[in-house]
Amino acid sequence: MRLWILSDMHADRGIGDVAVHAPKFDVMVCAGDVVTGDIAMSIEMVAAISRGKPALFVAGNHEWRGSIDAVLENGRAAADRHGIHWLELDTVEIGGVRFAGATLWTPLDLRFRASVRCLQAARADVVITHFPPPENELRRILHGGGLWICGHHHGHEDSMIGGRRLVRNALGYGAAEDLVDSKPARQDFVIEFVWP
Repeated sequence: MRLWILSDMHADRGIGDVAVHAPKFDVMVCAGDVVTGDIAMSIEMVAAISRGKPALFVAGNHEWRGSIDAVLENGRAAADRHGIHWLELDTVEIGGVRFAGATLWTPLDLRFRASVRCLQAARADVVITHFPPPENELRRILHGGGLWICGHHHGHEDSMIGGRRLVRNALGYGAAEDLVDSKPARQDFVIEFVWP
């Protein structure tokens, strides 16, 4: 299964149209921060970019503006309307692969523990979060052979941590952004995910 992985497009900051650069893929995975303060517009953009192919979305911190209930209601309605799988403490199976997702937050946020409990119970092949996982949670939640996709920190990472693969492909603010500890993300980044 070819996964096209993107996050942190920050479309409201004007970095350009990623749809033009869509590579060959089976499932698009977007790990949040598409449009600031507008979950419905973020989901609509993911739908447009994925062009009718399966797409998975987790909200980034920029999408969570306003009350939690309003974001949840607007996000669910937009996901249903556009046929996108919005994973907020939820799972979905596509082509025999079990995906689980949540924003995750940081350990100091009250929502973090609920996210960890949900992701751990999901027993997913692929975990998608906006915030990167603390290493101990990556090891506890993700079973051997699995994949964790995240965003938030702009730039690109594809690494192995304790036998688990962590991938981040966060576009950020384009060429003008100075990435201190990371390579630039790629709009056409696709990985082949093979599960047992």
